[in-house]
Amino acid sequence: MTEPFPVPPPLEDLERPGTVAPARRFPVWTGWDVLFLFCFAAFAAIMLAAVGDALRHVVLVKLPAVRFLLQSSHEGIYFILFQAVLDFLILLFIYFTVTLKYNAPFLESIKWAPREKIRTTTYVPGGILLALTVIGASTLVPSPTEPPIEKLLKVPLAAFLFSALGVLVAPFVEEVIFRGFLYPVVERRLGRITAVVATALLFSGIHMSQLWGSWPAIILITVVGFTLSTVRARTDALFPSFVIHLSYNSTICLLFLVGILVEGFPAEK
Repeated sequence: MTEPFPVPPPLEDLERPGTVAPARRFPVWTGWDVLFLFCFAAFAAIMLAAVGDALRHVVLVKLPAVRFLLQSSHEGIYFILFQAVLDFLILLFIYFTVTLKYNAPFLESIKWAPREKIRTTTYVPGGILLALTVIGASTLVPSPTEPPIEKLLKVPLAAFLFSALGVLVAPFVEEVIFRGFLYPVVERRLGRITAVVATALLFSGIHMSQLWGSWPAIILITVVGFTLSTVRARTDALFPSFVIHLSYNSTICLLFLVGILVEGFPAEK
């Protein structure tokens, strides 16, 4: 006679002290949530662009006194603000997906903290070295054409705003999106190597609009993406790749600002 299948304990038994609740799977979200994220990001971008066009029309028709805000020199500033708002909306989507839809703690679910204690100073030099390597390679292999990001950085306010967001916002948001939300889903279904490759390519893909026309720069940002995804895979945590990303962006922005203090903005020459 065969034994009957084991019957799971009733819900009230799980709530009793000393009862071990079943472990959550990792990640708690699924590939469908990743698909919904892409759809949401596309919809949010379209809606933000529509709102921007509507505000532009209002300024042209109803507010002639502030038409100077629509000068071509301000386009870069609006692009940076557009990207910042879009990143914020995507981050909210991920946060509420984890905390509301699956009722899970956010930082724990994206594996923010490593299992073992690490020293931040272990990864900060890695980000600085990565930045210096990218800058050195860019000097040795200059871009054949000027990428859009260089035109953007010729406007002082846009350059400072871009640098601030690059240090204060981009490292955290991009790590959460690519290596916190996307990476574990791909790793669970297709394996670690595929997850590293996929997130690195997607990471370079979102920067392609800034670097279009400069294949050396695109290749270098892809190398950066591979480095960050590899660190995420090896440490099984998000914080180390965030530290490297933060120190990388900070070094790039700091050297850029030092160059401005020494030589001034290109537009001012």
